[in-house]
Amino acid sequence: MSRLRRVLAVACIAASAAAVTVSAPAHAAAPSTYVVQNGDYLSGIASRLGVKLYDLLGTNHLQVSSLIVPGMRLTIPKGGSLPKPPAQVQHASSTTPAPRPTSKYLVVSGDSLSGIAATLGVSLTALLADNQLGIASFIYPGMKLSVPKGGHLPGAVSAQSIVKPTVKPAVKPAVKPAVKPAVKPTAPAVYVVLSGDSLSGIAHTVSVTLDALLKTNELSVTSFIYPGMRLNVPKGGSLPGSHIADVTPKPTTAKPGANGTTTTVTVPVPTATPKVSAQLAPMINFAMAQQGKPYKFNTAGPDTYDCSGLAMAAYAEIGISLPHFSGAQALLGTAIDWTKESIKPGDLVFLESSKGSGIVDHVGIAISATQWIHAPRTGDVVRTGGIPMFRVVAVRRLVTP
Repeated sequence: MSRLRRVLAVACIAASAAAVTVSAPAHAAAPSTYVVQNGDYLSGIASRLGVKLYDLLGTNHLQVSSLIVPGMRLTIPKGGSLPKPPAQVQHASSTTPAPRPTSKYLVVSGDSLSGIAATLGVSLTALLADNQLGIASFIYPGMKLSVPKGGHLPGAVSAQSIVKPTVKPAVKPAVKPAVKPAVKPTAPAVYVVLSGDSLSGIAHTVSVTLDALLKTNELSVTSFIYPGMRLNVPKGGSLPGSHIADVTPKPTTAKPGANGTTTTVTVPVPTATPKVSAQLAPMINFAMAQQGKPYKFNTAGPDTYDCSGLAMAAYAEIGISLPHFSGAQALLGTAIDWTKESIKPGDLVFLESSKGSGIVDHVGIAISATQWIHAPRTGDVVRTGGIPMFRVVAVRRLVTP
């Protein structure tokens, strides 16, 4: 009988161990998706997940220019993981002060991250950190941003949110596109504007003051000039030796001269700027006024620009907010088929990184059907030039003429 009891006891112990083993919980599977949040961008998400941007794009069948939106789910590549949530802090007693109420700033049309930081009286770094944003993050009207510690809303408002007008104040009076008057018969010389020229540079070239050049041609310092436009050289000025002066105000035909020679045929050049709408004029004038400023990656003025930064700063002049990324800008506005329809002043023209790649790599602002102003590359400056049509991959129109 004693032996039977021992056998039963051993059997009970074994059964209990088996039951414990079976009922042990399995390890929870690691999360396989990441939910896109406000202010997220692809390279930032890759960094947070601890994976390479290339792997994140490949796993989700995306490109570096793909648009992502809040709520979108991205598959986490192999080896990646969600960032750990911040540790919960337990208050030692009920006397611990409650968390500071976070004020909110409501983004309006025309806002930029640097402009919002200045408005709130905080550094751009603090604003980005407080809202988990990057310098290239996309903001949009209606988005709410936390005000960093030490900052304040306009008008010293400290409520949880502030309602701001969704429509910007009246657009600044447009600068009337300058129309060059007909050349006076007594004009000694005419300067033909070249690609990359600026009014101050032309004044220096013809050895006159900028004020004299503007008065002689009835222009202002923000007037829009374009390649082929003719400017009268003020009294006392002179054309450089390499610049051909045109002293004939009207086109002529070849006629035999008294000594058997023939006169030179003068090709007429339009004396008026391309027609620009009153809404677009301030934007184009601003962009033209930035000529000569150095290219610097990820900047949007006032002293340096990259290509999308120039477009963003110029369109902000007329109350249109653009993201600081050419790939995102290429998704805005109305698509224009440039093979069938003429490009118009103000259109955003996008180039692909290499022929046939289809990847947006550069953007510029059209000033005519064939000319644009852009910030080309490191070591170069903001300037005008001919649009390389063989590399154009998209044209977007943000303002209907």
